Amino acid sequence: MKLNTNLIIGAALIGGGAYYAYKQGWFGKKGNNGKKAEEKSQAELDRIAAEQKATTNAAAVVVKTKNLVKQATTIINPKSYAGKVSYIQKELGIKEDGIAGKQTNLKYAAVYGLDKGDISTTNIDYYKSKVEKKLTLVAQKAAEVANTKKATTAVNVANDAKKFLKLVNDGKYKATLKKDVKANAFIYDALKKSYVDVNEPATFPKGLSFSKGQFSTLPRGGYVMKKGANKKYFAFNPADFLVTL
Repeated sequence: MKLNTNLIIGAALIGGGAYYAYKQGWFGKKGNNGKKAEEKSQAELDRIAAEQKATTNAAAVVVKTKNLVKQATTIINPKSYAGKVSYIQKELGIKEDGIAGKQTNLKYAAVYGLDKGDISTTNIDYYKSKVEKKLTLVAQKAAEVANTKKATTAVNVANDAKKFLKLVNDGKYKATLKKDVKANAFIYDALKKSYVDVNEPATFPKGLSFSKGQFSTLPRGGYVMKKGANKKYFAFNPADFLVTL
């Protein structure tokens, strides 16, 4: 009796499973429903993957943005304000934190002088350049003394080209440009016995010096003519120079 009962229950289960498989489309129609279910599942997986990728990309953008902001505002970026302050602090031999606080300002004032007030975003480039050029208070004082010495030995040759040539071209004096000068180029015409403008100007920087033999012996009106390459001469106003021993 027990064996017969088990057989009956097993047959019922088998029959129920077959009916369920039939309802799900496992038999007949060559598995169309199963294929659709598989395609639907794949589409769902693709959607989830796309969402995960978008989330990952968004997170990467956030991290990148944070890093850019950090680089732009902290001492790891030498071009940022904090980075420039850190450079100054390093040269002063104090803690590098990128903050121009009391200690940084006091130390800088003692070594270089705070001639534009406390260090700030408006003057950081100026103060950084002084450090780069080693313009300490001692160096600045030496430059002032040198300039004063030059001024006391300077000769006024403004509007006097002949005097300029006598002192510089034939004597022991030196001519130093007081500013950047754009000078016109000329070629001496022997037939006309004069200088002809060739329309090829050149710029000469402030601080450039000239001495004996670098000028023509003949002026051009109120101008002195500096010798150049290819038989060219450049016209300078004597007033543009500081003439010193």
